[in-house]
Amino acid sequence: MAEIVMAYSAAHAPMMTADPGSAPRQQADNFFSALEKVRDTARDTGVQAIVMMTGEHFTNFFLDGLPQIAIGLDEEHLGPPEVWLQVPKKMVPSDAGLAAHITAKLIEQGQQPALSYGMKIDHGFMTVYYWLDRSMELPMVPIVLNCTTPPLMTTRQFYDFGVAVGNAIRSYDGLERVGLVAGGGLSHFVGEPRVGDIDEEFDRWFLDLLAKGDLTEILDMPNDELAEAGNGTGEIRAWVALAGAMNGAAGHVLAYEPVYEWINGMGVVLYDGDRAGTTG
Repeated sequence: MAEIVMAYSAAHAPMMTADPGSAPRQQADNFFSALEKVRDTARDTGVQAIVMMTGEHFTNFFLDGLPQIAIGLDEEHLGPPEVWLQVPKKMVPSDAGLAAHITAKLIEQGQQPALSYGMKIDHGFMTVYYWLDRSMELPMVPIVLNCTTPPLMTTRQFYDFGVAVGNAIRSYDGLERVGLVAGGGLSHFVGEPRVGDIDEEFDRWFLDLLAKGDLTEILDMPNDELAEAGNGTGEIRAWVALAGAMNGAAGHVLAYEPVYEWINGMGVVLYDGDRAGTTG
């Protein structure tokens, strides 16, 4: 059976690849050093494939048919569609067997993900994935989440979804070592007068919850209250789902930088793999 040998959440601001030098040097160095540590962890643990969750940006779905959750089921996925992202366009390999298994096991556990063929992987995936594997050869199973368009699933529902994802991955016998990744957030405002604002207090509070491994307060937060920290901040649902998959383990906060030039709170949280969690 597969183990989740490493898992992490990271902010995915487009400017981190489109114009990384626009951020203050010390902030950029701190953030990218954290991503380099994650890359080293993936190499050291021998990850064979990753499952990645991020928010939908109307790249694959729009209001005429917007699922709360959709899983890409192809053998490969084209990304990124944004030519300005400074990430090479490529057919990124997936693991269709793992994708199909996760989908089936989620349904068995009472989840209802949409099945998606032809899914494109935009900046929500590619900014983080490109830092994980510059060759873009590591297989990636993409999962898109509706994080910002009401009506929304609650954060608690996404936590429960993450628990089910973790169970599904661990019951797969086609691989031994799987990584789990969440991209999105942290606090940011998009397409409104407050664009450029960052709610540093919220970001630090949320990261502290992840570090403690106790998300009770965020799980009980109403969606409209969460949105006060930014209309894009709902992307932390992917981080919450990943925490659920790791069964409430404490995360290691590797970096947090409020990068106003990127209009985003930028953070990285790394989790120990299953074996470390059971033995330590």
